[in-house]
Amino acid sequence: MIDDTSLEVMRLAGGGYSCAQIVVALGLRVMGRENPDLVRAMAGLAMGAASGSVCGALTGGLCLLGVHLGKGQDFEGPVPGARLPMGALVRWFVRDELKGQVAPTCAAIFEAGGQSLDLETASPTAACADLVAACFSKAMSLLAEHGVDPSSGRELD
Repeated sequence: MIDDTSLEVMRLAGGGYSCAQIVVALGLRVMGRENPDLVRAMAGLAMGAASGSVCGALTGGLCLLGVHLGKGQDFEGPVPGARLPMGALVRWFVRDELKGQVAPTCAAIFEAGGQSLDLETASPTAACADLVAACFSKAMSLLAEHGVDPSSGRELD
């Protein structure tokens, strides 16, 4: 099923953004914020951290949770219980999205889709787009389940 999130994921992927960048960019938009530096930083997680390692949709989702739940300034701490939704996201991804049949790596996901991962030329595939949309949606629901309004974000000052 193609919904608004899936369409936006495909648009951003077509614009050259990686999976991790897309998840975080979508989360920032929900908060009504832009942060090009953060979105650029997420490029370091592209294509499994440029090694075919952990899927960028998952790491992007974890980073999005961190935007809402983690420590970002000297005077603040992480939201109590911040690691609970992060662990829940990983468990959900492996168990429900990948059905425990594929390792949660970029290389394994590409291979499961019948493609090999060329780290120089690869871009998100259709399967990746579905994972990105699902990870974004799951991160949003986990935030809500833990009493965090995904549209409000943490204070910037």
